[in-house]
Amino acid sequence: SRTWTTPRTTPKERDLDRRRLLRRVPLDLSISRCDEALSMSVTLHTSLGDLKVELACETAPKTSFNFLALAASGYYDGTPFHRNLAGFMVQGGDPTGTGKGGASIWGGDFNDEFHAENVHDARGVVSMANKGPNTNRSQFFLTYAPQPHLDNRYTAFGRVIHGLDVLDAIEAVPVQGKKHRPIRQILLTSVTVHANPLADRGIVFRSPVD
Repeated sequence: SRTWTTPRTTPKERDLDRRRLLRRVPLDLSISRCDEALSMSVTLHTSLGDLKVELACETAPKTSFNFLALAASGYYDGTPFHRNLAGFMVQGGDPTGTGKGGASIWGGDFNDEFHAENVHDARGVVSMANKGPNTNRSQFFLTYAPQPHLDNRYTAFGRVIHGLDVLDAIEAVPVQGKKHRPIRQILLTSVTVHANPLADRGIVFRSPVD
C-alpha cells in the first residue's frame, strides 16, 4: 500500500524525525492572527475530504495550544488514521502509524484538561487519546456517536462543525485485525489553521506545567 514517506524509513525513524522537527519550533510561534470574534477553527485535510473543527481554546487552552502548535509545525502532515471502530471513533495523530508513538509540543506527556462544557455528547467530538491519566501527547480521536463514558477520562477539546459527510466516509472504510486498522490508508494530509486566539492574545505555555 502507499505510504506518506519513503519505504526505507521505519516507524521509529519517522517518530525521531518528527521529534527533531519539534525542537526547531519556537513555543511562541504565532500561527495566525485573528479577531477574537472569529471561531477558533482548523481544517483537517484528509485523503477522503475535509473536516472543519472548532477548538475549545477557552476551556481547554493547553490542549488546544499543543494541537495548534503541532499542526503549525507540520507534525501531523501525512500521518495515518491507524484505528477505526465504526460506531465508536477513529484515531490518528501518531507519525509512526503504530498507535504507540507521538510527542507533545513539549516532548513528553501533559495533564488532562477536563471541563463541564467539553463532553463526548455527539458525533464529531475531537478528544485526546491517552494511555491513562495525564499521558496526553499528540494522538487524538474523533467520535462517531455520543460516548459519555469517556467524559473525565479523555480530554475533549473540539468538535467537527463542517464535513460530517467526510466522517461518514472515514467510518465506512473496512478494517482488519484486532487493532481495527483500515485496509486502505486514511491520511491526514495537512492541517490549515484559520484562527488562533491563543496566539492573538500572546498566550504561550512554555512547559506542560505552566
